Amino acid sequence: MPCSSIPNHSQFFKTLCAFSLACLAGIGAHAQESIRPSAISSLAADARQDQLSKLRGDFMRFGPVKVDASAQMELELNDNVGLSEFNRQDDLIFRPRVNMDSEWQVTRLNTIRLGLSLGYAKYLNNPHLDTQTLLIDPGTQFAFDIFIGEHLRLNIHDRITIAQNPIDEATLSNVQRFARLQNAAGLTAFIRYPEWDFVIGYDHFIYHTLSSEFNYLDRSEEQIFASARRRVSDALGIGIEGSAALVNYSDRVSNDATTWTAGAFADATLSQYTKLRLSAGYQSMTFDHSGTSTDRSNFASWYANLSAAQRITQYLSHTLSVGREARLGLGVNFTDYVFARYSAIWRMNDIMTWNFDAFIEDARDSGAVATSAEHAFRWGGGAGLTFRISSRTSLGLRYNYVDKDSNLPLRSYTQNSGILSISHQF
Repeated sequence: MPCSSIPNHSQFFKTLCAFSLACLAGIGAHAQESIRPSAISSLAADARQDQLSKLRGDFMRFGPVKVDASAQMELELNDNVGLSEFNRQDDLIFRPRVNMDSEWQVTRLNTIRLGLSLGYAKYLNNPHLDTQTLLIDPGTQFAFDIFIGEHLRLNIHDRITIAQNPIDEATLSNVQRFARLQNAAGLTAFIRYPEWDFVIGYDHFIYHTLSSEFNYLDRSEEQIFASARRRVSDALGIGIEGSAALVNYSDRVSNDATTWTAGAFADATLSQYTKLRLSAGYQSMTFDHSGTSTDRSNFASWYANLSAAQRITQYLSHTLSVGREARLGLGVNFTDYVFARYSAIWRMNDIMTWNFDAFIEDARDSGAVATSAEHAFRWGGGAGLTFRISSRTSLGLRYNYVDKDSNLPLRSYTQNSGILSISHQF
């Protein structure tokens, strides 16, 4: 039934209809990856955040429903779309994208949120790489926050993403398109007492590749995670955290796994402008022999992550993260990652904003070289400049560089890309 045909006296159904318009655009926030130490920290921190409304309802406001929307067009020039050491292919890529965030204040405390970020990629020189399905960016989700009493908040959610860029995976080379869907549906409980914060969560996670070439990576996971944080003071919190997951591959190539982590963390606000977080502990990944993979390796070692955020001035801020953890591998049981990431934002004035980022990562596959286990070192970074054309429209310029050095033949590469973008907030 069209919204206009709903009788005026039925305010509830008007509200439901308006909210559904946001749903039709897509669903959309951050799709959770396979459970690992850095994911636990992020999920627990998100759960502790106050669920305050950040929407203005500029695009549409209908009763208690607020909707914000924006659109973006990117034009990317890429000199190595296939991540190849030789026979490099360049291309000009058009990427339109629409974003929508909506919120329904069902009651004074309980809120339903829907997000959306849909995109498409059109390749000028390699049309066979054009997006076959709509891309759904990280940040896409459905979430329902329910307050029970003064101490308990439940979050029911479904987070989804569809991506195809292979540059996101450190151990991929000679791949032009790596299309995959990730979806995490579950429940997170946040319990707050005068000195303690408890977070307990469960997710059913699905990883599904969208091409037969990578079907052996399709899997489902049953994930649980928990953390307990004591507020020592307004500036210091300490606690413990842990997770466990059962990993079941659909194709009988990769080995099913049981994973778990246990560790401690501390977060500190050193000043009004500087925040630190340190987490460390033990990570175990045990693989059975259910697949045809000849990799019989298990992981049992330490993990650690240190992150720092600082606002140097009201115009300049930066963040740094370094760590080590194991992740499920691509074609092997697991990959041991050591990484460092840095980013900075410099707001020169009301019109121009610079952003910089850099990363290094060392990725070591389990197994032996004879079974194509790889040891790869990647580094790179980028810089961008955003011009504010008007109060709602911005123009962006960005350059990115990635360099990979692999111990396996024909798997090293470099990639340069330049991006011109325009975005508008409705």
